[in-house]
Order: sequence, then C-alpha cells, then structure tokens
Amino acid sequence: MTPKSISVYKLTSALICLCIVIGLLYVGRSFFIPLTYGVFFAFMLKPICDRIERVVKNRVAAIILTMLTVGLVIGGVLSFFFFQIVEVVQEAENITHKLQTAGSKVLSYCGGLLGLNLREATAIIEGQVGDSIAQPMGILTSGLSTSGTLIANFTLIIIYIFFFLLYSTALRQFVQGQLSDEAKREGEQTLREIQHVAADYLGGMLTVMLVLGVLNSLGLYLIGIKYALVWGFLGALLAVIPYVGTTVGGLLPLLYAIATTGSLWQPLSVIILYVVVQFVEGNFITPKIVGNSVKINALAAILSIILGALIWGLAGIILAIPLLAMVRIILDHIVPFKPVALLLSDDLYDQSDKYLEEFDQPKYRLSSLFIKRNKVVLKTDRQVPDEVSKSNPQIISDTEAQQ
Repeated sequence: MTPKSISVYKLTSALICLCIVIGLLYVGRSFFIPLTYGVFFAFMLKPICDRIERVVKNRVAAIILTMLTVGLVIGGVLSFFFFQIVEVVQEAENITHKLQTAGSKVLSYCGGLLGLNLREATAIIEGQVGDSIAQPMGILTSGLSTSGTLIANFTLIIIYIFFFLLYSTALRQFVQGQLSDEAKREGEQTLREIQHVAADYLGGMLTVMLVLGVLNSLGLYLIGIKYALVWGFLGALLAVIPYVGTTVGGLLPLLYAIATTGSLWQPLSVIILYVVVQFVEGNFITPKIVGNSVKINALAAILSIILGALIWGLAGIILAIPLLAMVRIILDHIVPFKPVALLLSDDLYDQSDKYLEEFDQPKYRLSSLFIKRNKVVLKTDRQVPDEVSKSNPQIISDTEAQQ
C-alpha cells in the first residue's frame, strides 16, 4: 500500500521557479522582447521560406527572398499611406488655423454661458482641464516610448528572424533529441501545431484590420469626411496598439472634421462612429476572430492581454495572445495539463462536461504533479541475518535502498 499526500517540497519548488521565470521576464524584457518577436515571426515565415527553398535549393537565398517579399508588401502598404498623408500634411497650416478659430469659438460660447469672457474661460480650461488631460497624455507618451523601443530593436529582430530560419532544422532536432523515443513523435506534432498557430494568428490580425478598415472608411465616407480610406485604414492599423491606436485612430479624423467641415453634426458623427466601432472591435471582432484563429476563448485572451501589459507593457499586449496559444498547445500534449489547455480553448463551453467525464481521473489532476509517495517497509525487509549479510553484502545495500 502506498498512501499519497501533497509534497510541500515539490509544490514550493514549482512556485519558486514560476516566480523566478516571471521575474526574469520582467527584469530582462529588453532582451526577451526582441528575441520573442524574432521567434514568433520566424514561425510565421517558415512555411513561405520552405516553399521558396524547394524552388531555389538554397536556404540562405530562400530566407533573403522571403524577407524581401514580405518587406516589399509591407513597404507598399506604408507607401500608400505615406503619399496620402503627405496631401493631408500640405493642408496642415490651414487646418491648424481653422482648429484655433473653432477652439476660440467654443471657449467664447462656453464662457458666455457661465458669464465669462474669452480670456477667463481660457484660463479656467487650461487650469482645470489640463490636469485631467495629463494622465491620458502620460499613457499616450508611454505607448509612444514603447513603440520607439520596438523600432529601435527592429534591426535586431531582423537578425533573429534570419538566424532562426537558417538554423530551424538544427533547433528542431535539438528539441527532439531531448525527448525520449516515445515522445519524439508527440514533440514533432507540437512544433508543427505551434507553427500553424503563428500563421493563423497573423491571418486573424489581418482579418481584424481589414474589417475595421472597411467599417471606419465606410462610416467616414457616409459622414462626408475627405480621405475616408486613409483615416479608416490608418485607424485599423493603429488599433492593434493600445492607447496610441485608440486615441490617434479616432482623434486624427475628428480634428480633420472639425477643421474642414462647417457643421457640428459631422465631428459628433465621427465621435459616435469610432466609439461604436471600438466597442464592437474590443468586445466582439478581435476576441472572436483572433481568439478563434488561435483556438483561445475570449476570457483567456483578455486576461492574457492584461498580464502581458503588466510584464512587458505594449509589447506584451501585442504578443500575449499568440504566446498564450503556443502555451495552450504545449499544455495539451502534457497529460496532467490537458484540463488546463481546455480551460484556455475556445471549445470550453461546448466541452465543459469533459471535466467530470474524461478528465475525472487522477492522472488529469494537477495535484498528481506534487504527490509524495510514502513507502511502507515490512519488518521482514529490515531483518537480515548477520551471517547472511556478511557472506553477501549486496543484500544489505538492496535492503537499505528499499528503506
């Protein structure tokens, strides 16, 4: 008989290791963030690189062609927005003057309601409203600073992507070499699923940006805002970045509407449009499309974004969902963690009965990882005759090992 109890030593060791890992990720975020981006993008580009390599028969050439192709596509999209924004910037002086005129009229109107002149109303606005703006502006500055860090690490990320693609076969075989013969096939399947998740996440994000771009552009066009396509898809691209995307994505067309339209209903319509679109995007579009593409339920996606923000800030929010999807795949191939993988999956609602059916076994319980087995030794095992022990010392060592 082997009575079971929780091993405090195993449980404490696991918690200490978890705290150390989280601490290292937080303290070393300047190292781990570009490295993680490199791994993630390498997984995404691997299928494209493999197809090109089968044609050119050279991995280095295939990697260079892959990165150039992706770079040209991204560069083309950015060039479109650049030339469109140049036209808007050419009107900047006129827009600024109109914004100042509109702001003065608003202050005069509000001051008149309160019995104040323009100078008094301006002083109150600067003194009272300025403090309330300080906090969101600080958040915006923080987001821009984090974005600047990502841009500064761009070259390092490119280098990581190149070498991860170049040494992908060696790295995969190294991981497989650490597994037993029985687990090698399972490990290969896990790596293949992780690669598919990275590609699915990219497709999901592109779908979200396309949907948001269409909704924003269509709404702005119906309102009568010039350059509706530019403002709409610019907001869609920025929507993947918190604070910066939400603020700038709606603020730019709003300011443009104030400066270029003579009516009040158009700026108000822009505000209503972006509030509605952002609500739908945050609560339905992104959790549904991106969550389903990586097989993560909406609750797990939201919690991972919050945790990612606490550890890595802006980069953590961007990487939270794909990293959680990869973690879910790994957990799904480890028997005691299969219930946890289902807890993160988008099938949680439909397969909730599994917890009291298929997973209602000791091997699927997390406590099985921390079980302490107490051996019960019979008295006859300890009683070894002296004359036998002298003639056969191996019996003593075997007996002691059992004890």
